[in-house]
Amino acid sequence: MTGMVALIALATLAEKKPAPNPPAEQKPAVSIEVAPLGYKPPGTFYLTYRLSSAAIGFFDNEHLLFTFRVGGLLQRAPNDPAEDDDQQIRALLLDLKTGEVVRKAEWRMHDRSQYLWPFEDGKFLVRRRDSLFVTDQSLELEPFMTFSAGIRAIQISSDRKLMVVETNEPEKLHTEPAEPRRLGTGEPVKVMIFPLGEKTPMLATEGQSATLLPLMGDGLLDLLEGKGQGFWVMRDVPFHGDPRIVAQVKSQCQPSARPLSASVALMVGCYGDSDEREVIAVSTAGDGELWRDRWQNRFVWGWFDSAENGSRFVYESVAVSRPISTFDALYPEDVQAQIAGVYDTESGKLVLVRDASPVLTAGQNVALSPDGKRFAILRNGTIEVYDLPPVSVPPPRTPPEMVAKKKK
Repeated sequence: MTGMVALIALATLAEKKPAPNPPAEQKPAVSIEVAPLGYKPPGTFYLTYRLSSAAIGFFDNEHLLFTFRVGGLLQRAPNDPAEDDDQQIRALLLDLKTGEVVRKAEWRMHDRSQYLWPFEDGKFLVRRRDSLFVTDQSLELEPFMTFSAGIRAIQISSDRKLMVVETNEPEKLHTEPAEPRRLGTGEPVKVMIFPLGEKTPMLATEGQSATLLPLMGDGLLDLLEGKGQGFWVMRDVPFHGDPRIVAQVKSQCQPSARPLSASVALMVGCYGDSDEREVIAVSTAGDGELWRDRWQNRFVWGWFDSAENGSRFVYESVAVSRPISTFDALYPEDVQAQIAGVYDTESGKLVLVRDASPVLTAGQNVALSPDGKRFAILRNGTIEVYDLPPVSVPPPRTPPEMVAKKKK
């Protein structure tokens, strides 16, 4: 699917009316060919496994980190566990002004799960098995933390203020896994929430399984049944203070919450009678609902990235040839394309849409700069970097108390 066709398709998801005349195709400000860097796209065999084999991210507006798997045989280390699935990752610091490689490093990873996350101050968090490192433009891995219980999941909040690490329960330490362990799978976990950059958790608890926590500002979001049938309410639950209701939505099932910034989150409902589900952007700063959209169920495996300042987010998903339910199997021949749309967070304006190539179902083949002014995507044998227009200003909103008065 071309970028222009994708733009028309995504821009008309919300309303069933003829698509408007498409705007002129925007050209990338920077294009860097990846084959000369040693990158080779994975085969179709890997499409449905969601293995992490490449990732891109911005250090700043002029420097990009590009990491990818380098093929070839690896000599097994003497003390490595038998279940390891090693891969060699090449890390490159790219100068976007010249398109040149400024610095290069090789990192050996011991599995195929996610290994890279954005960190604070233009740095990145790198996971090597159960140890965490921090890297900057030197590409050197500075030791940060090690967990003896085995890491099962990691996440960084969209505003780069909090980090969650989920590990095995201590009593599970001596249980040998029957097969290679992947992040996000397995049995009950210990959940620890850290202020980003610190090594002492501010909160530690237990969970039934590794899962995505909706970190928001200085707390979490949760969703509870509302008073009316089919209604759900979203609460902002700070780590210190009382919870408060910030939004209500109607859904046939419990919706999910996806933070986009320190004060804006998406409430994502489930599919109803149609092939679409409603998404609602909500402000926890007192503005209530900001905008709505509808997403089709033939776009699966969504992946998000947010600008550190919260001005924009990118939503990427895989377009498949048929509607897919939660329990349906997905085969390589079902995959048609991978589409990424860049949105202004507060207005919901769709700024840019491009199709990623090759399709990387684990995501991380798109990235936003920390200030939301640049967007990068791995596409058609190149890394394309786009300069984005100024963030749109949302229309003035009527204060909630004024809306209540009008209803009376």
